[in-house]
Amino acid sequence: MVRHLIPTVLGAVVLAAPLTAQRRTLALDASAGAKSGAERGAVSGWYPIVQRAGHWSLGLGVRLSAYTGAPIGYTNRGTIQGNLAASLTIDPAVYALNGAVFGEVNLARSVAVGANLDIVGISTGPARTIGSLTATPEAGSYFRYGAADHGALNSEFFLSVKVAGAVRLRGGLSHYVTNYVVTSPGTAGAGTARYQRFQTVPFVAVRLRL
Repeated sequence: MVRHLIPTVLGAVVLAAPLTAQRRTLALDASAGAKSGAERGAVSGWYPIVQRAGHWSLGLGVRLSAYTGAPIGYTNRGTIQGNLAASLTIDPAVYALNGAVFGEVNLARSVAVGANLDIVGISTGPARTIGSLTATPEAGSYFRYGAADHGALNSEFFLSVKVAGAVRLRGGLSHYVTNYVVTSPGTAGAGTARYQRFQTVPFVAVRLRL
């Protein structure tokens, strides 16, 4: 239900906003986040669909992300049978291209708070071998909330500060999920399951408005 609600809300806001209040500006962004054992980097483009200059904006974006880190436990979201245990340790390396939504509210002339969320896209990366098992990044990404999320998705919650002209610095928390499809060739009828891991890391970013 949530994934259907977001575009509906965006569309309603666009229709309700006076055209004179809209001042659309493309923004390019580069961000990096890390904590012990987990790293994430991304480049993205963002375009406001509707905004009130100096107050708030809502819009769409495209984000290319890379997720890496130390080997860590992934949770089985499918069938626990045979070699497909409740959790597996996987060395993550996942790359994703997603469409996203964002919202931002100005607190002062140069300070704003905001959030963004990947909605749908694709992911890829090298396969991993774990004993007799093969783990491959899940190819299709789509937001369904929590354990129902598929593929590789990122969301950010941030504070943004204008530093010079069209340049802003952002900082906050990045919450992301990666999913692997694990195959056990020796388990007839139940040889595949989806394994999932969420991470939250602090991040910093530079944004340029064109």
